Amino acid sequence: MSMTMNRILNSLLSAAIIGTLVITFSSCLPEGPEIPSFEEQLQKDIETIDAYLATNNIQATVHASGLRYIVHTQGNGNNPTVDSCVTSNYKGFFLPNGQTFDQGSNISFPLKNVIEGWRIGMPLLNEGDSATFYIPSGLAYGYYGYPPTIPRDANLTFGVKLLKVGQTYSPFPEPKGTCE
Repeated sequence: MSMTMNRILNSLLSAAIIGTLVITFSSCLPEGPEIPSFEEQLQKDIETIDAYLATNNIQATVHASGLRYIVHTQGNGNNPTVDSCVTSNYKGFFLPNGQTFDQGSNISFPLKNVIEGWRIGMPLLNEGDSATFYIPSGLAYGYYGYPPTIPRDANLTFGVKLLKVGQTYSPFPEPKGTCE
């Protein structure tokens, strides 16, 4: 046999042994929890959010994405797109217990860099609007959460005020940045 043929046979034999070991050992691993599909989890989240809204007699607008929102005060400025930079005041709570997990005042950021619930909700607002977003977990941090702050499958509530819409984001002055 030629050296090339020996190398090919050794490579095939090595691949077969590695494949067998992977299959053998992976079948010995404990099974983890089944991760629900996005649609299954969204249905659970919507039921939870809608039950919370009903219990608290809150009338929210329903977005096709699963986001629920209420506009409290109407501004008359521009509304952002997902490609905009926005400046906002906000406070984030866990639903349903209301525990605050984050807040910021006069914070600027590119809208495309935040959770999906904000990318959907903020373009529904005009500059000067204040609103509450009820965000299903899949439009927030999803199955994996954002440890240690956000647990898995956490439905979130945000009180927001859209202060300014811009096109260009600058990270300075830190830590708030600016939109122009």
